[in-house]
Amino acid sequence: METTELDKKFSKEILSEIQKNAKDNFAKDKKREDFRHLRIVCIDPDGARDHDDAISVEDIKDGYILGVHIADVSHFVRPGSELDKEAQKRGYTQYLPWIAVPMLPEILSADLCSLRENEDRFSFSCIMTLDKKFKVRKYRFAKGLIKVNHSITYGQAVELFEKKDKNICLLARIAAGLKKNRNESGILELDSTEYQCQFNKKGEPLRIIPRVSDASNSWIEECMLAANKCCALELQKRKLNGIYRVHDAPDPQDVTELMNSEPNLFSDSPINPSKLLKSYSGANSQEARIFELYLHLVKKAKGNSVLTNKILRSMQKAQYSEKCSGHFALHWKDYAHFTSPIRRYADLWCHRELSSKKGNSQLSAITSQLNEAEIINQKIERKALKLCVSYLLQDRIGEVFNAEIQGVEEFGIFISISDKIVAMADGLVHMRDIPGDFYVHDEIKKVLIGKRTGKRFKRGDKVTVKLIKVNPVKGENDFEIIQQRNKDEATGKKNPWKKRERRFGR
Repeated sequence: METTELDKKFSKEILSEIQKNAKDNFAKDKKREDFRHLRIVCIDPDGARDHDDAISVEDIKDGYILGVHIADVSHFVRPGSELDKEAQKRGYTQYLPWIAVPMLPEILSADLCSLRENEDRFSFSCIMTLDKKFKVRKYRFAKGLIKVNHSITYGQAVELFEKKDKNICLLARIAAGLKKNRNESGILELDSTEYQCQFNKKGEPLRIIPRVSDASNSWIEECMLAANKCCALELQKRKLNGIYRVHDAPDPQDVTELMNSEPNLFSDSPINPSKLLKSYSGANSQEARIFELYLHLVKKAKGNSVLTNKILRSMQKAQYSEKCSGHFALHWKDYAHFTSPIRRYADLWCHRELSSKKGNSQLSAITSQLNEAEIINQKIERKALKLCVSYLLQDRIGEVFNAEIQGVEEFGIFISISDKIVAMADGLVHMRDIPGDFYVHDEIKKVLIGKRTGKRFKRGDKVTVKLIKVNPVKGENDFEIIQQRNKDEATGKKNPWKKRERRFGR
């Protein structure tokens, strides 16, 4: 398992360049604002090495002060340098199940830039003053010098909260207030599960499990969202060349397709979708009507992964742009990325602009490159998890699984399975492995229909499948359908789905 698009190693020229610029004595930089008197906490996943954000909270007379302290990567990565060119080309740190391929060399990502406990570090800090209702009344950005007092995991943060730790409880209260304010205009929170692979001591895949999110994840997320919004506001106020994180409103055609395929989702909606679509163009990411409609759709789909995925597919993909055109899912007009410069180049760019270190003005080329790199990275990360799944399934050929249909195409059926070892696995049932009939694909209705029996297969159907072939090199798993587990079983009708005889062996 060594296939990645990015090279984990950096050239000797880049490493030499870092050594020349890494002789700083953090404590001797007098131009920076000294935040070391604050109680600063860094909360990250267990095992994290690149700590790029930390939080300070203060309870004051008229409200609160929230400090979001971000690693000052721009101090070490100079514009136009070989390191800068390499970081821009990579665009992101790529996270694979068995390794992380960093955007920056480890001497920076895990050492000089990383906000390590009890060590002086350079920060780029966003200091926000909140009122008693947790509204951001003013903010400022400052180059700082910080020292993290406590570096903990998300799980440890929850434990401290339960023990009534004063600082952590204040953080949780501020985060809850920030979220409540966001909720006033609605929050699109879709229940989508992420998965990860656990490995044994030999480095071999052990099981696929859902990625667990603690309550403390939300505390940090709310603080980061607030700082990112301030970043976008500041970039525009000062008319800087910002890179913004934008999320366009759903395309009218995609909304129409969703309404045709899942009309029940739209029932009881406060917005008449048919009336909306007569005048809706999708040009305004902040249009209230479409956002209100999607709030309704998300609420109706809650707990149903198939419907949730359909809603997700009907939405646009978030991307980077030189224009601040708004973020549909957040329902914010102003949003940028500021809080992860160790692993995202867009954040590093925004840091430079905010500190008046001008970069290349050809923003459209850079945003296009970052958007392309993001898509490639996401595909590789998904493929890497599939390789782990197939590795775990390769000794289970012939086993039977309960499955759910995720999609149908003219060549077969995409299914997903789940059990104690593999919490999520995708597979394909080829047309030849669907029993009892010859099936044709109805592209409009997105179903497979049996020519003789009229039997149908569609997204969301429950089936029983048998694993018949695994390709662990490509991460591909083939199944055959044994039976359909839908209404026929519930009504007691004779089940026509039985294992068919094979004329040829495998």
